[in-house]
Amino acid sequence: MHDLPMTSSARQASLDSINHALARVMRLSGSRSMFARQASAAEVDLAQPSYVLLRTLIDEGPLPMGGLARLAHMDLGMAARQVGALVEAGLVARQPDPADGRVSLVAATTEGKRVAGALQDVRRRHLERALSGWSATELEEFNRLLTRFLADTTATSIDDG
Repeated sequence: MHDLPMTSSARQASLDSINHALARVMRLSGSRSMFARQASAAEVDLAQPSYVLLRTLIDEGPLPMGGLARLAHMDLGMAARQVGALVEAGLVARQPDPADGRVSLVAATTEGKRVAGALQDVRRRHLERALSGWSATELEEFNRLLTRFLADTTATSIDDG
């Protein structure tokens, strides 16, 4: 496939459209009411920030509190409060770091994985219904481009420097 040249104004219009669509996706994914509906459908009692931390632990494995907060894009105080609630609920546990006993790691428990899995199943079923009219080729292409977009945007500095 050969790329056709794009004028500066057409490129700007595309970037503006992408930015607008991303803003809408972010508002939807960050919506507390949307998350509450998903949690209700999954029959789990979990706050959105707690889910972000739990999902990070499931994806990355046990982490020290600072690393967890950083990967979840959350300030340390907020992360610590949410982890406290998750510990009380039995969804995560603190454990000593085998490499450095002075450091405590936070890890998802079996129950935490079950709760996050129930919520993930609701989200997956929603995507299945929303994208039911897409062909396998379209889904693969969207996945490829979205994965590339995420890699490129996370590797690129926000400022021009």
